[in-house]
Amino acid sequence: MTETLLKGFKEFCADAYDSESNVMGKLVEGGQHPEYFIISCIDSRSNPGTIFRPAPGTFMAYKAIGAIVRPYQKGTALAAALQFALHHVNVRKIILLGHTRCGAINALVDNVDDPDIAGFIDVAQTALSKARSECGPTPDREELQHRVEEQLVMLSLKNLETYPSVAPLLEDGSLEIVPWLFELETGTLKKFAPETQTFSPVPGQTEHKHYRRTTARN
Repeated sequence: MTETLLKGFKEFCADAYDSESNVMGKLVEGGQHPEYFIISCIDSRSNPGTIFRPAPGTFMAYKAIGAIVRPYQKGTALAAALQFALHHVNVRKIILLGHTRCGAINALVDNVDDPDIAGFIDVAQTALSKARSECGPTPDREELQHRVEEQLVMLSLKNLETYPSVAPLLEDGSLEIVPWLFELETGTLKKFAPETQTFSPVPGQTEHKHYRRTTARN
């Protein structure tokens, strides 16, 4: 049942411990100095450890359904993780990584009756309301979901700014928060542009020849 994972672990060890680079040995001896703190969805298709192909030690990570950042509450897992990352490890760049075809956002749009899910995604109702106002009274279902995906990244950004570990660093200009949206369908990474208030492709990307549009949502 775990053969796939163990095969990958063996390959990782061969590369990170047994090769000339010995990157893990260096990280153990010298400590970690990650450049990024990435907040992403639990979706297996948008795992930043996969899509960015990073070397060990590149980033610290926090995962939540829909990559949703709720308003600050003392003692939560995210509050503790940010405090440690920003004030003990001195990370100075946060990546908010949303993605398309998100099952959590699909559940939000469809008002799924599941208390364990609804209790978390209810915080995203503001994003849904804004998306509905953008799409008009009779929105196309796919377009509405896409608008919610964009709005939710920005809502999470706003909520992130309420964290005591984050606010003073933003105020003194020593911390950057980067809102990104990963399009599963096209393999395109988009960044929010304040000047246009839209998400547009990060420069330097190419169109992928194996892209095929599908209707699957999650």
